[in-house]
Amino acid sequence: MLSPLNSSSSRVNKKRRVGWESVLDRISNLPNDVAQHILSYLPIHEAVRTSVLSSNWRFKWAMLPSLVFDNQLDDRSRRHIESVVDQVLFLHLGPVDTFKLSMREHISNSAISQWILHLSRNSIKQLILKSWNGNHASGRASPISSLLFSCRDLTHLELYNFMLKPPSTFKGFGMLKSLAIKKVTLVQHDLEKIIVLCPLLERMTLLDLEGITHLRIEAPNLQFLKLRGDLKDVQLTNTLNLVHVSIDRNRAQGSSKLLKCFVKLPRIERLEIEGYFLACDVGSLPEEPCLSLNFLSLSIGLGNVDEILTAMSLLRSSLALRELEISIRQENEAANAGETTYWLNDNQNWEFTQLRRVKITGFSGVKAEVDLIKFLSKNSPALRELEILFRENTNKITRSDYAAMGNCPFTQLRVMKVTGFYGVEDEVGSSDFCFQVHLCLRG
Repeated sequence: MLSPLNSSSSRVNKKRRVGWESVLDRISNLPNDVAQHILSYLPIHEAVRTSVLSSNWRFKWAMLPSLVFDNQLDDRSRRHIESVVDQVLFLHLGPVDTFKLSMREHISNSAISQWILHLSRNSIKQLILKSWNGNHASGRASPISSLLFSCRDLTHLELYNFMLKPPSTFKGFGMLKSLAIKKVTLVQHDLEKIIVLCPLLERMTLLDLEGITHLRIEAPNLQFLKLRGDLKDVQLTNTLNLVHVSIDRNRAQGSSKLLKCFVKLPRIERLEIEGYFLACDVGSLPEEPCLSLNFLSLSIGLGNVDEILTAMSLLRSSLALRELEISIRQENEAANAGETTYWLNDNQNWEFTQLRRVKITGFSGVKAEVDLIKFLSKNSPALRELEILFRENTNKITRSDYAAMGNCPFTQLRVMKVTGFYGVEDEVGSSDFCFQVHLCLRG
């Protein structure tokens, strides 16, 4: 006969058991789309473990359309990682739309080739392969299997740190809409061949391709293009739909004609210029105005008046420009950029009639930077939003500098943001500045 205490304990355990069974029953009977949605947020090795929840969940992970193997397996050995990927692909039951492999551990070429072969037979749509082991510049990057070029259903392809050589039989990726290759070793002719054989290509990112300085791009549906490296010239053919371009140059050496090439695009709306392009494109801008550009982002060193000339010429020719973002590069000569200040003071008659928003990042308080803000403020009668982001270790900005900026005619200004300043003096000065223009501010 059970004691009252044991009887009570038994009832509690029974209730707990019934409660857990109820929870498990609800989990087991989740609609398939809900279960798939939950699994999509789990790392692949955690998703596989859900097979022990119940018989209904045994193969749910095997129907996942997206397989991601990334740095969560970095602490495992190469053989273990290869074994995990092999088993997942072997046991997978449904179609694989997306496959991503991003590993710091070296993965054998034979293993990657087998995986690509398997994926090509399953109509893979999005393929992302990143190898963090090796150095493409020194020729130690791993060659990618030619089986890659048999994946005819690809819509997105992203490669990082591989050697790429399309076979002579390559007929193109007829469905590809997005291509991103970064630190990939290949020759100019092969890259141009890949591009022209992707007729539906809409987005393309080419970063740090060693040895490629000239490039011909023929892509009738291309809308977004991002380039970074040592490119000096790009020949655009049949790219009338290109509306967003981002270019970056790591070094200020040599010359470039890229700005002239992109500014002439008839539908260009967004242009982002990073690194040292302004220094390399002095005097290369066309005289014709750019009528469609409405967003411009610039990286600029104020110690180089040639960069100022190129930037201002670009601004002046962009008649429809509404948004301007300037990232100021910190350079040793910037603190004594007197020539830039003189030029800005002598060209106060320039006017940017459509400019609505200006954002300045990397502000340190040197006179040339203050004069640049004054110049843009005075010559932008329609300016509605001004944002200034200070960098660390800024110079002291005097209250007279803030007062000078505050004297600008902010007739349309509605939003003013100043962030990242250091010290009481900067805080007081910026507060005075905002107070001077408060009659124009709303909210």
